[in-house]
Amino acid sequence: MSVVAELWNVTKELYALLEKPVVKEAREETIAAIEQLLKRRGELIEQLSPPYSEEEQQLGREMVALNQTIAQKLTQLKQQIQQDLKALKQKKKANQNYTNPYQEAFSMDGMFYDKKR
Repeated sequence: MSVVAELWNVTKELYALLEKPVVKEAREETIAAIEQLLKRRGELIEQLSPPYSEEEQQLGREMVALNQTIAQKLTQLKQQIQQDLKALKQKKKANQNYTNPYQEAFSMDGMFYDKKR
């Protein structure tokens, strides 16, 4: 199997993995699989060398189209993770405020500014 065909297979596998919805409970495994496929793709891309046959050029065009979708899906996954982290931080802060409500209490009660002089 040529390097281009193997690269196409790995790209299709990555595309299929990203097309499935990522469940929060299985996110770690999904991210590990994505990282492994991206690493394998990187290795295969380094092995590419011209000239390419007409069939390999067609596979290359298909991979370019798939790469755009893959990039969008990876961006969506990143945004989803960022939202979850933000929600976790907010939940942690709310929990901290519930545990110790006066920790961040900084009031200006009892202070005044005297304009007379």
